[in-house]
Amino acid sequence: MAEPRTPAAKKKAAPRAPGQRARNKEATRESIVAAALELFESKGFEATTTRQIATRAGVAEGTVFNYFETKDDIALHFFETEVDHAIAAVRADETLREAKLEEKLFALIHSQIEFLAPYEGFIGAAFVRALRPSSKLALSPRALELRARYLDFVQDLIEESLPKRRARELSWIAPQAFWIFYLGVLLYWLHDASAGKQNTLAFLDRSLRFGTTYLREGGL
Repeated sequence: MAEPRTPAAKKKAAPRAPGQRARNKEATRESIVAAALELFESKGFEATTTRQIATRAGVAEGTVFNYFETKDDIALHFFETEVDHAIAAVRADETLREAKLEEKLFALIHSQIEFLAPYEGFIGAAFVRALRPSSKLALSPRALELRARYLDFVQDLIEESLPKRRARELSWIAPQAFWIFYLGVLLYWLHDASAGKQNTLAFLDRSLRFGTTYLREGGL
């Protein structure tokens, strides 16, 4: 004879959908980042506190520390998202598949500065912050890994756009030179008062055309 079922056996909690916990955690993370970016832009990076970020995000301050050890870690998460967005944008644009190298690199940087545009004040503060030895924004393992991933993609664009032998010859210097160029473009963009940052776009276009012609014709 079968044993009678207990109430617990009769009514079990509905199983949580697979991945729901991970989605909830990601939503909390992005809420914290969005709140932080708003405050970094309106109050300044240095003046913003983790308590203010928690209040804006609607979570406990301890929750912020569960996701991000410092404000630098929040900033790095934002820059990782920016790089992911720019790489995906270039890869998703079918018109770039057979385009010249300068067009691909223009699309890459243009996508980045469009992503950064709402937080121009914060980007300027991040530049200054990165100069501090204690900051994680420049020389921490996470920052170096992000830069390496970005430059690996730049190298991929070079390899698919130039003859293989020429691309190999440039592999040791071209991505690093591009990184310095990109930082210069950002600084130019931060100080560009022209409508729609048109001076930055013109500078970017001219510089890339000159630079990639130099690469193709035997420079470096």
